[in-house]
Amino acid sequence: MVSPFFTVVIPVYKGVDFLEGCAESLLAQTFRDFEALFIEDGSPDESGALCDRLAARDERFVSLHQPNGGVTSARNHGIRAARGRWLLFLDQDDRFAPGLMQAVFEALGKSSPEDLVHWAFTGVRQQAGLLPPEAGGEPIRFYSQRELGLFYGAGNTHYIWTKLFSVEFLREHSLYFDERIQDGTDDLPFVVAYWHAWFSCHPGGRILYLKTPYYYYEMGNEASVSNRLQPYQPSHLAMFTDLLRDYLTLYKVPEEDCFLLCRQALHTLSYGLYSARGPARRRAARQLWNAPECRRLLDFMGRQHFYSPFYLPWRARAAWLCAALFGSFLGGRFLYEKCDWLGWYLLGGRWKRL
Repeated sequence: MVSPFFTVVIPVYKGVDFLEGCAESLLAQTFRDFEALFIEDGSPDESGALCDRLAARDERFVSLHQPNGGVTSARNHGIRAARGRWLLFLDQDDRFAPGLMQAVFEALGKSSPEDLVHWAFTGVRQQAGLLPPEAGGEPIRFYSQRELGLFYGAGNTHYIWTKLFSVEFLREHSLYFDERIQDGTDDLPFVVAYWHAWFSCHPGGRILYLKTPYYYYEMGNEASVSNRLQPYQPSHLAMFTDLLRDYLTLYKVPEEDCFLLCRQALHTLSYGLYSARGPARRRAARQLWNAPECRRLLDFMGRQHFYSPFYLPWRARAAWLCAALFGSFLGGRFLYEKCDWLGWYLLGGRWKRL
């Protein structure tokens, strides 16, 4: 049997409301040399039967079933089962724009074998597949490793479903998802590990970034893991500090270009404190305050004068204030915005801020 060019991995759990649309976006692809692996993860609804019906509809669709192990386990199942040369991830409630695979195929021809191919996404279905006006007519941009701090500003770093992965490279370097992570924050640790391994082996590698949002991310699925509270876990701190380490030591990113990463780190960790309640919040705060990586992150932000509304509450170890600020950020933002300006003023008004 001839191996397909692409393998698409779709974890499926309680997906009956979205899976048909996801599958239709695959059938609409103008590039047709692919297989799509629907990994049904022990779903209690009719998702498994729906996967089987989809597989009967098109020979490129493959229905695979496993006991419930979570999305990370399902994705690892897909990596092991993939027959394609290149791997793409697609969530069951999202969609590919019709030209995604063709655009990625053509991008591979424009890049060197050392480069990685990434693309933009959108939460507005009508914008999927359309080059945005702010792109200035330029559909692609190359980012060197030193420019990965600037690439963070594209809002693309965290997500596995905006990236192309080499199946052979994943297996050779035993790059799989951490199955202990079950709260929807598994993407960035996987990306950090893949980038680290890839660029260590390809020191001249770059990122070819397709500015067209070829991926549609569904914002209205309230059952999505990413829409649930995410109490702090040690992996939340590690994914940011590991990436910052690689920025500075492996990719030689200028320190001043690490601002957005550091700011996002405090934002996400504060969400972890907000999501934890009562004794769980106090335990999480103690873990964070005692972590050397946390102290180094704050010290780095202080040396660089990187401002965040959460910076002074973190320095004061005021977990309750971090949680209150994040609650305000999600709500009316009155407290958040007042503390944002107050903290910046107390620090002299000269720190870098958004």
